[in-house]
Amino acid sequence: MPQKRHNLRRPRAVTVLEMVVAMSIMAIVMAAVLPLFAGIRNNWDTRQANAEIVQNARVLADHLHRTLATAIRITDVSPSAQENGFIEFTANDGALYRYAVGQDGYVQFGPSGEPGDLAGPVSRFQFTCYDGNDFTTPTVEASSVRFVAVQTTFANEVPTGADKTFTTQVYIRAGTLDSDDSEPDDGFSPGVAVRNSIAWGGRNICIDSYRSSGGPYDPMQPGAEAVVSVNAIGTNVITLWSSAVIRGDAYIGPGGNPTTGIATWGASQITGRRESLTSAVEIPALSAPTGSPFNGAPERAFELSGRQTQTIDSDRHIERIGLWGSSVLTIEGHVTVLLRQGLQTSSRAELRIPPNSSLTLYVGDGVEISGSSVLNGIGADPSRLRINMIGNGKSFQMSSNTVACAVLQNPQGSVSIWSQSEFFGKIRAGSLEGGGRIHIDLDCDFENGSR
Repeated sequence: MPQKRHNLRRPRAVTVLEMVVAMSIMAIVMAAVLPLFAGIRNNWDTRQANAEIVQNARVLADHLHRTLATAIRITDVSPSAQENGFIEFTANDGALYRYAVGQDGYVQFGPSGEPGDLAGPVSRFQFTCYDGNDFTTPTVEASSVRFVAVQTTFANEVPTGADKTFTTQVYIRAGTLDSDDSEPDDGFSPGVAVRNSIAWGGRNICIDSYRSSGGPYDPMQPGAEAVVSVNAIGTNVITLWSSAVIRGDAYIGPGGNPTTGIATWGASQITGRRESLTSAVEIPALSAPTGSPFNGAPERAFELSGRQTQTIDSDRHIERIGLWGSSVLTIEGHVTVLLRQGLQTSSRAELRIPPNSSLTLYVGDGVEISGSSVLNGIGADPSRLRINMIGNGKSFQMSSNTVACAVLQNPQGSVSIWSQSEFFGKIRAGSLEGGGRIHIDLDCDFENGSR
């Protein structure tokens, strides 16, 4: 009996069949899990490779903007159909430099004959160049090149990753500088000049240029001679984000560092120079006009709504102006209006200034333009409408689908242009923010508006 109880306590051995079943289950589990680990590893490698490509693209774009945009002259460039292209130019230090693709597949840059790797590897480095007048037909005439579109495809070295293509656009002021002077010339006059800061961004947002003497602004051929300046120095006094573009040059205050003072985030870019001013741009304070009828008490508020129309053909001192609905206020002759308070428009209201007429508007409070209202019409000469804002802290605001063609001065206040709004003309202000579109008219000026 004792022997029998001992046998009952003896552990039971694992059979061969059970071991085979267990190993089979483990094999099945491993077969299911290992591809997951492989997928995680491949996904990590792909993400890391994509991040490196984006970083390479930023390095190349920044380098092109800083270096190519300040060229004195273009000396040679590859045809637009050549995928492994090159461009050669004389920099403002008098040396000859070259961008090209080396034998290792990397974009190279340096003095002609001594290039060094800059970014890559790439499978395409393609230059499409245009002169200053035709932005539809490419040119290989080096001396006439003023605008360069660079398309770069970065090769993804991870088997599961995809190549990525980036396009960078650079405006070149070739032939306008000499080797000893990289500063603005004596005629320097920014189309947008502010005291404190510019914050600008959004999809398909731009600050570009045109000449009203050559006809209305053509969105298919935007000019690349915009000049934007901020008198302040410090970090990020000019900030662009999303895909906002300044087609031209950007300056920060005297002694400032453009590298830290100008920030471009996302796909935003500045096609021209990034420099500091030699002296602050003058943005003088404004005062109200004097004499009759401006010294007396203002007329009551001037308000139009629905389909009402009204004409102003003489100097006026008015409490405020409000335009709503589809109303139209027309200016006849050369008129000066002082508003003790502000200007407000909405819906489809219009301030109409026909040829051979002009309005100089002094505003004691804010300006708010909303809806689809229009000041001085698309294609109009901005010098016909001069908006002068008086006092501290006043705001000029555009939103929705509004349009304004004007020479705007709000030296001690803010300018905000949002949504699909478009401003044609020139601006001086305390600060600028928004995500609309500004088209600088190179033919008007702040002093007298004449060409």
